[in-house]
Amino acid sequence: MNQWYKGNIHTHTNESDGDSDPEVVVDYFVESNYDFLVLSDHNHLTILDYGENELGILLIPGEEVTVREPFNIHLGAIGIDSYVEPIYGTDSFDTIKSNVEAIETANGIAILNHPNFRWAVNDELIKNVDRLKFFEVFNGGTHSNDLGDLGEGERKSTENIWDLVLSSEKMIYGVAADDSHHYKYFHPSFSNPGRGCVMVKAESNNQDDILNNFSKGNFYSSTGIYISDFLMNKNEISFDIDLDPIKIHFQTPKISDAVFKTQFIGNNGIILDETFDLSPSYKIKGTEKYVRVVISNSDGFKAWLQPYFI
Repeated sequence: MNQWYKGNIHTHTNESDGDSDPEVVVDYFVESNYDFLVLSDHNHLTILDYGENELGILLIPGEEVTVREPFNIHLGAIGIDSYVEPIYGTDSFDTIKSNVEAIETANGIAILNHPNFRWAVNDELIKNVDRLKFFEVFNGGTHSNDLGDLGEGERKSTENIWDLVLSSEKMIYGVAADDSHHYKYFHPSFSNPGRGCVMVKAESNNQDDILNNFSKGNFYSSTGIYISDFLMNKNEISFDIDLDPIKIHFQTPKISDAVFKTQFIGNNGIILDETFDLSPSYKIKGTEKYVRVVISNSDGFKAWLQPYFI
């Protein structure tokens, strides 16, 4: 029977620029009841050998393939079977394309991390890299600029970027991740854990099941809103918002008074429908190019369902 598994696929230890040992980082996610974790140190394959059975968490190998100045391209490499050497291309496009191919050669899944970090990547770049299928719509670290320039200029939010790419008829999945570096001190100015996760629906919590379902888009992304199930087909999209997230390992009191807003979003970011119902649904008319869903609540949390192309 398929169920939801909670994971973080972007975090750092003191094997790169994090402040804590890998064991300390893993212990945080074990104690926080995550089901799987990727240690994604910069240009370093961090491997712990004391076993997932002892820990009670699935450790999936990974790396943040990091190309610094002048391009500032960072790519998550999830499930790789060997270290991936970063490649500096002739320009940003060539750099992204070459590193995506290198990650795939290592049997990994490539994710474009924090596209707005130093405003390095825009929608046109993403559209043109055919094999790039994942990007971070939410990054919980500092300096990720997820909200864009707030209308001051031409720099889009990550959600705007997502809609522009989807409107070009390129499928790309949106990921939420911590990008956590700091485990010793907790403050909004630090990149702390627990801010973003992916919820993968799979038959079991083993690496093949998790990665196979993740690669097919059988997941949603969250900063603290959870759903119990959903239906998505050519006729409708419907789901239930989970008001008791404790049962899926989110350690907060039961939510009883939060208000939830669900938006069904279509071509070029147009809001197709909006509802405050706890069991939202949308009947597909057939004129939409795609539909994606974003849920917000009055506590400031969000969740993103993956897009469905009509």
